[in-house]
Parts: sequence; structure tokens; C-alpha cells
Amino acid sequence: MEATHRRAHARLSKVELRRSRVRRDLAHCAVTLMAEKGFEATTVEEIARAADYHPSSFFRYFNSKEDAVFIGIPEATVEFRAACAQIGPGDDAWTHVRTAAVAAVEHFTEQDPGFFAAQFSLWLAEPAIQAPLAAHFIVWEQIIAEAFTTAARRAEPDLYSFVVGGAIVSIMRACVRAHHLDDDTFAHRVDRACRMLEQGLAHPPARQ
Repeated sequence: MEATHRRAHARLSKVELRRSRVRRDLAHCAVTLMAEKGFEATTVEEIARAADYHPSSFFRYFNSKEDAVFIGIPEATVEFRAACAQIGPGDDAWTHVRTAAVAAVEHFTEQDPGFFAAQFSLWLAEPAIQAPLAAHFIVWEQIIAEAFTTAARRAEPDLYSFVVGGAIVSIMRACVRAHHLDDDTFAHRVDRACRMLEQGLAHPPARQ
């Protein structure tokens, strides 16, 4: 029974590895073509052909072109949400959120730094994907606001929680824009930027 279970697990792992590889191939080609032609002008058929797959294969791995452009973000968001859910009343929310954000973006970006640099460049240059990019950032903003609300022992987010959530998300945007300015990793840049922000917003103002 145990040997059968191990073989089944090995087969499942091979399937997962192949799925991951195909998704990555398609995403690479999507980002490359969109950088050359633009988001709207690039078709699913062209992406699949460039990756040497049948066009019908694309929709087995992605629901839309946007999903290919933002590969990795949903997984990073799940990881970030789970880490922030561990924050309890009275905890140091700044340290926990910063650590969770750095870990999530590190897993997201460090697997293939060259690809993610191209991905970031596309995010900055392509107007057609600004709305879905903003939607991803809004989710992170909500997670952060909830974490600070819990740490402050509040039932609902207050102005401070919303300000901090928006500020940390702005850090993410700034780090994407600054990715070409130095040789730092994206995760380390996020850590540095969070620490800069903490110096000015680490303590909520006294209630009026």
C-alpha cells in the first residue's frame, strides 16, 4: 500500500512539474510578444505557437491573457494572506507584514529574475493591463489593513489601517518602477522600502 502511494505521489509530482513548466513557457512567450507588439495586438494563438503548443493548450493553463502576464501573483497573494493571518492582537504588525511581504515577493521573483524583470517592464509600459494590476494591488492593500486592524485589537479598520495598507502597496509599485536602478533583488528592495516607511509611520497618531 505504501509503495503504491509513493508511486502515485511520484506521478502526481511529474504532472505538477510538467504543468508548471508549460505555464512558465506560455507566460515567457506572452510577456516577450506583448513587449514587442503590445497586449491588445498579441493573440492567444500567437503565444501558443511561440511556445510550440497548440492554441487550445493555452486555456488549459490560463483563463486569459491577463493570467499569463500576472503569473506568480496569485500564489504570492495566497502566501502573503496566510502569513498575515497569523498576526494576533497586540503583535508588531509592521515587522510581521514586512517579513511576510518580503518572503512572498522573494518566492515570486527569485525563481527566474530575468523573466520577472521583463514582466515588471511590461507592467509599467502597457496601459491595457493597468486595471488588472491595480486589482491585484488592492487585494494586498486589504490584507494589510486587516492585519493592522487585528494587531490594534479593533473590530473594523480605521483610517490608520487604510493609510498603512495604501502606503505599503505604494511601496510595491515604487519597487517595480525602481527595478532597473540598482543590482538589488526585488525582495531586498521591498524590505528596504518598508523600513523607510516605518520610520515615518511606525506609530499611529494619538486619537483626537
